[in-house]
Amino acid sequence: MNRYNLNAFFEPKTIAVIGASDRQGSLGYRVMKNLLEKPYSGVIFPINLKHRKVMGLKAYERLKLIDKPIDLAIITSDVDTIPDQIDACGEAHVKCVIVLTHIEQLPGSREAFFYEQLRTRTRKQGLPLIGPNGFGVVNANLGSKATYHSGEVLPGNIALVSQSGAICSAIVDWAKSNSVGFSHIVCLEQSQGIDIGDVLNYLLVDPRTESILLYIEGVHDARHFLSGLRAAARGKPVIALKTGRHIKEENKTMLHTGALVGNEDVFNAAFDRAGVVRASTINDLFLGARAFLTHRKVHGDKIAIISNGNAPISMACDTAFDFGLSLAELNPHTKNELTQRLSCPVSVRNPVQLVADAHSDCFLKAYELVEADPAVNIVVVIFTPQHGAAPSVSAQQVIETAKKSQKALIACWMGDAQVSDARRLFHQAGIPVFATPENAMKAVHFLVTYYNNRRLLLQTPEPLMEKEGADTEGARLIIEGVLQEGRKYLSQLESKAILRAFRIPVSQAMVTYSPNEALVAAESLGFPIALKINSPDILHKADAEGVLLGITNAASVRSAYNQLLENVTLKRPNAKINGVIVEAMADSSHARELLVGFKTDPVFGPVIVFGAGGTMVELMADYAISLPPLNEFLARNLIERTRIRKLLAQFRHLPAVNLDKLIELLLRLSEMACELPWIRNLEINPLLADDEKVIALDARVEIDYITPAQERYAHIAIHPYPAYLTAHWQLKDGTDIEIRPIRPEDAEIEKEFIENLSPQSRYYRFMHTLKHVSPEMLVRFTQIDYHRELALIAVVKKEGVEIEIGVSRYVLNAEGDSCEFAVVVADQWQHTGIGYKLMEKLIEAARTKGIPQMDGVVLKDNEPMKRLARSLGFEVQRHETDEEVVVVVKAL
Repeated sequence: MNRYNLNAFFEPKTIAVIGASDRQGSLGYRVMKNLLEKPYSGVIFPINLKHRKVMGLKAYERLKLIDKPIDLAIITSDVDTIPDQIDACGEAHVKCVIVLTHIEQLPGSREAFFYEQLRTRTRKQGLPLIGPNGFGVVNANLGSKATYHSGEVLPGNIALVSQSGAICSAIVDWAKSNSVGFSHIVCLEQSQGIDIGDVLNYLLVDPRTESILLYIEGVHDARHFLSGLRAAARGKPVIALKTGRHIKEENKTMLHTGALVGNEDVFNAAFDRAGVVRASTINDLFLGARAFLTHRKVHGDKIAIISNGNAPISMACDTAFDFGLSLAELNPHTKNELTQRLSCPVSVRNPVQLVADAHSDCFLKAYELVEADPAVNIVVVIFTPQHGAAPSVSAQQVIETAKKSQKALIACWMGDAQVSDARRLFHQAGIPVFATPENAMKAVHFLVTYYNNRRLLLQTPEPLMEKEGADTEGARLIIEGVLQEGRKYLSQLESKAILRAFRIPVSQAMVTYSPNEALVAAESLGFPIALKINSPDILHKADAEGVLLGITNAASVRSAYNQLLENVTLKRPNAKINGVIVEAMADSSHARELLVGFKTDPVFGPVIVFGAGGTMVELMADYAISLPPLNEFLARNLIERTRIRKLLAQFRHLPAVNLDKLIELLLRLSEMACELPWIRNLEINPLLADDEKVIALDARVEIDYITPAQERYAHIAIHPYPAYLTAHWQLKDGTDIEIRPIRPEDAEIEKEFIENLSPQSRYYRFMHTLKHVSPEMLVRFTQIDYHRELALIAVVKKEGVEIEIGVSRYVLNAEGDSCEFAVVVADQWQHTGIGYKLMEKLIEAARTKGIPQMDGVVLKDNEPMKRLARSLGFEVQRHETDEEVVVVVKAL
């Protein structure tokens, strides 16, 4: 199905209502009434077979009789008519459809047949469809209310995207009584050809949307969903409520990495990596939305609290502790100033406590001094209306100072009647205000979580480690050989061979088939050694008494070999035995036992697991997970989120674990997850880590066939750095040039490149006079989502230092049916063919990705760019609305 113009859903200029009616209470009547309310200024076409007029408007028997293009058709007619109406919409070239008819429980297989018909016909007609059974779509600022809901929807700057019509209705009702407004409400309870990722793409660029609320029940296209989510969260706060947290996931794998990690763990990891805050309740959604009014002022996670009551301070501190929030340590100068300049302090530590009847000037001075402290990032002011205190005066004075501040303020004016006017002042000033310390601190928690998650979001995937060092082909051949034998689990030696292929250190081992062979192997490897049963039927050897450790001399080897076989035969008499593994034992006197690995989630693909290892991993359940690809920051963050992290530091007689080696191993594991889609689960347990090294003692790998995919890395949710697009080229004078995808660490050479362009080159590229490159622009240019965009830079090396001399990039448009390109070459390197080569590689990458069209907007007087476009096969067309530019278009 081709992508579509989302504006037809959210900003329709023409709407046809199929089943429109004058009969009060009917669905067709309620929808028409909603659309006829101001301020909607579009044209409405009622469709009714029996009546020539509906609610004063001319009615049409069929869509085909309307002589204007229809952006949106809303179907409100009976269930049996819906499939034929879909066909009619397709024949009339309607852009998109919303079905608001409620489908009751249909008998037997009729419901399945109905929905299959719906899917078949929407695909055939190329129609994106929302519904049936949903709430519909509302653009509150435009006044477009394509919904059955009769309640008022206040205009505002919050977008609500939900997979439940019931939740939409409840939230809208709640919002009205709490004076909360919306930019858009979108219900995707049933939809064909449009999903959350598509809607997020639209909201990302919608100027009236400041924050986004999500209610999610499930995700079908993880890559598209996460790409849209990450793009939206880069520019706007997103808070999500995901239900089904306690539904038990059926684990069919016997590996700990699969059994430990549930569906909700993966969703949490995905939300964290996407920069999204997760809510637990509907109330949290709006509490978070209120907190996000001040998100642009959050530059750290250290909090200061000011109040004129001890009990509110205690409640706030308790909640802060529950959420793991950090109170700032006030500067000695700040404490001294509080003591000297305030006549009303009780305590000048953080929290700062004022006397119960503190006057407004006291509140103001305390806030000014604490806000100015460089150690403080967020200030929470809690006011209680005690005798002598002035709620509104205090509020207004704090508001005036907060407007000039670059730090976030969370206000809590406790009470009701006495403080209602004060809270109204905060609302009008756009400052989050709450009635209880608990809610105020929960709002702070959302802000801090957003701040921390954005740091994860901005960790763009780096090049996969030592691409030439990993023997990906060798690992693939091992996996294919095992699959050809009809096996899904690799033996321990095969598993270790896969790890070795990716340069992960493993203990040395040999398979033996007799006591004497075991003795020879032990002498070859060196004592002490361990004996382990080698059986495809026994995954957890310790459970079958299939492991003997610490064999220190030759005399013990043969008897231990026989004892091992006897133990296993008693425990697992039907298990197939393929000999005994003799393994050199690593020195573990200073080592910690860890578990690392990854499992494949059915929605989000591989997820990396790190935690405490040993035989009791499931009982201890000390682990953290993250979506690949990892970089050093993400790997370190993964380690920090476990309890065992404390044991990795120096502890009594134990030296600290070599974190650099551990992080390097996690990065190699991430590389495996990206490069080997056949692996369903991989587990290294135990992984021994000490002050010098990390070494895998035992490893198991579960594999399966993969569905052939057109796109590389289609099995993972976040596209890694596409190192395979790197190319080398040479100018006719012998200058070597490397063309490669841009990386986050290219920020400095990108900045120098742009700022060294001539004013004309900058104007041709950006279509305005760009004097300097802001940090935000650098983030946007270098920290990109490779799923939706690509930037290829041309670099040369001078004295070992890279210099950027050109860049081409494309960005996928919201509809996904084309991408917009841009290219610019340093002035001194122009007319050398670099621009042509950059565009050639960019077109090749877009074509490989399956993008059907590439286009660009070029200034009309930019003759060199137009010549380059024509030489590459682009067609130059006039712009529909701007005479200063032309559009260049190429079908791929």
